Amino acid sequence: MSLAIVEPKEAFLALLRDYAREVTLSEISHILSTTVKRDDAPKLITFLNMLLAQTREDQSNVAFQSESSTGKSYIPLEIAAYFPLKDIRVYAGASPTSFFHQVGKWKPIVELAREHDLLGLFDSDELRDEKRKIIFVDLKGRILIFTDMPHWQLIEKLRPLLSKDKEYLRYDITDKQGKGGLRTKTVLLRGFPVVIFATTNATQEDQERTRMWLLSASGEQEKLVESLELSGSKIANREAYREWIEDHPQRRWLKERIREIRASRITDIVISNWREILERYRSKRPHLSPRTQRDWPRLLYLVKACALLNCFQRVRLNDSTIMADERDVESAFTLYEQIATPNELGLSPETYRIFQEIIVPLTEDGDGCSRKQISKEYFDRYHRPLSDDRLRRQILPTLESAGLISQEVNPLNRRENIVYCTMPSPVSRTLNSHEYREDNGAPSTLENNGIV
Repeated sequence: MSLAIVEPKEAFLALLRDYAREVTLSEISHILSTTVKRDDAPKLITFLNMLLAQTREDQSNVAFQSESSTGKSYIPLEIAAYFPLKDIRVYAGASPTSFFHQVGKWKPIVELAREHDLLGLFDSDELRDEKRKIIFVDLKGRILIFTDMPHWQLIEKLRPLLSKDKEYLRYDITDKQGKGGLRTKTVLLRGFPVVIFATTNATQEDQERTRMWLLSASGEQEKLVESLELSGSKIANREAYREWIEDHPQRRWLKERIREIRASRITDIVISNWREILERYRSKRPHLSPRTQRDWPRLLYLVKACALLNCFQRVRLNDSTIMADERDVESAFTLYEQIATPNELGLSPETYRIFQEIIVPLTEDGDGCSRKQISKEYFDRYHRPLSDDRLRRQILPTLESAGLISQEVNPLNRRENIVYCTMPSPVSRTLNSHEYREDNGAPSTLENNGIV
């Protein structure tokens, strides 16, 4: 339909219908691929989680963990470019004090308590002092991107926020003042944001691993070739590259669709058939672990995100609520299963891939293997070295904490440890080892189900 030969109002309605049409995750992946090559499952999960930032309390956290230069910070930054700039906050790093000061605003306690109906959060003495102020950090609907893991003290303080314990969290922090003295400040933090971390370090803390999606940017050859071509075109002529990005019709369409979704002011998505979804989820997980209580909600968040993406085609229950349907459930299941096994083990897809493709074959005879053998096999397979420090300090301890391997001293050389495979943890076996490819473990079923 040519918009040039219709009346302005009809042209607008035709354009709106185009933005409001049913869209598949395959189409979204194709658009994102203009600047994010391959890595289909990670970029779709990141996109859908950013989309959920506008909901009342259906946000999730994402951690990209993979080797250096694979694009773990590039992916969330590129996807964030589709969303309104006012919703995005990017940090290279932050301490607890600097984080609260940078994003917080000083407000009188009495004014803040009345405005947000929080009188019960403060004692009577605090409310009587009309001059007393508090640092108010409003993160509602925000997308926070840390291009590296922040200070460990900030991570500790943000744990209740990442777990969504309460919408309003009170912190009492100390701050230095003149002559070496300290003073106490009160911080009131309002959630809930979408928080995304990018790091080369594989965390061994269950408190962090269970609170996040664990994703990896891949280093497959096909991706690297396409990425080199993209970066070459960007560096060779930056102005032409910027014009191509800004004028790309599909990218402009997706940005406008996100604006329309934001303008719809939908904050809640209802899943009426959640019991059937739970039964399907449990059918592949006969033995549940405590962390399932955090894995299972993430599947439901994916269902809601898929519904929000097509909110114009979903039943609207009221001004701010829509209902998910079976199409959203199928899309969510197919996408979730691409990273289910490593995530339910508390591992990044990259770490799990090293276990499946390197360590398992080396130890299948029951004799175990050394770190040198693992590094050699890794180099033979991927044609790049694996740092012994990274293997020893990050990869092997993480696999050991997941219960997949054990390490014992070599009786013939006590300066060397031998790695043995142990019984795997009782988690989903939705994917077999041969189904995993190097691009974050996304098997061919992704294409077969219309995702990519």
